[in-house]
Amino acid sequence: MDLISGNRRGIGASLLRGILRLASFWYWLAVNLRLGLYAIGVKRRFSVNRPVVCVGNLTTGGTGKTPAVACVVNLLRELGAAPAIVSRGYRSGAGGNDELRVLGELCPTVKHLQNPDRVAGAREAIAGGASVIVLDDGFSHLRLRRDLDVLLLDALNPFGFGRMLPRGLMREPLRSMRRAGAIIFTRADVATPERLRELEDVVKCYGFTGPVLHAAHKPVKLVEIATGQESEAAALRGKIVAPFCGIGNPSGFEKTLMALGASISKLGTLVMDDHANLDARELTRQVQPFIRASMEQGAQVAVCTQKDAVKLRGIEVCPGADIPVLELRVEFALLRGAAELNEALARLVKNA
Repeated sequence: MDLISGNRRGIGASLLRGILRLASFWYWLAVNLRLGLYAIGVKRRFSVNRPVVCVGNLTTGGTGKTPAVACVVNLLRELGAAPAIVSRGYRSGAGGNDELRVLGELCPTVKHLQNPDRVAGAREAIAGGASVIVLDDGFSHLRLRRDLDVLLLDALNPFGFGRMLPRGLMREPLRSMRRAGAIIFTRADVATPERLRELEDVVKCYGFTGPVLHAAHKPVKLVEIATGQESEAAALRGKIVAPFCGIGNPSGFEKTLMALGASISKLGTLVMDDHANLDARELTRQVQPFIRASMEQGAQVAVCTQKDAVKLRGIEVCPGADIPVLELRVEFALLRGAAELNEALARLVKNA
């Protein structure tokens, strides 16, 4: 991230960025070829005789997609539908990946199927009684036809540094935004009104004509991982915290903590790989030394996200530590455009 954002300086970094830029050209070429093959019908798309809602990204994660999926699922349930979630199951083990576990906590009664063949996964969900399919992280998965594409863009870094992978974070060109039925700018609460207006102008310039919504990931509570004891998120005010996370946008997590009035310890945030496997080895190698070193620098509490915490249930994260290890729970809250999204979903449910 330091390299592709330009924060890393020097001749070596510039050379590496040049190599990545060359690789991005070939990625761009392959993506455009694939999009073209779908556009002319050479690559086939499949329908499953049920409405399909996709919640996805233009970039490689970091938009807070999982809580957004839960929000859409819960809205569909309020409308009387029987939704099921279908996802690829990236880095999924025997018990599913971290996204399956988080959604299992946010939508405990909703069936979630993980299958690299998402057409087969959707058909299986329908056979199990689903009236609507919610496709998790499927914006670029064109093989399964959908009735509504909800595209998430992080207001802090919406276009992945403006470049395609691997020089930037974009999976597709910006013109692909035209496929979306609605765009939601996440973390809109920490962006200025001027910034949001500028971003809306950009998406319109690239041909998007649908509604633009604003959303925030609002902290709702803290949960102590060792005991399950809950407290108000406001309890972090005035505290020095040691954040650790394996998510797509760690800076967004930091901003949320600071918005609650917390201060980040001098060691900063322990940033692990997205979907990091927090087993005993990783705890010993990374998390425990970080927490202990942060304590020496004055940290009063260690905090992670729910996406990390679901892999730590029933585990003593840092034995002998004198500070609590907490999980910050957030919920996806629509700040603008909630009625428009609800109306779009209601039309799908009516036609199901």
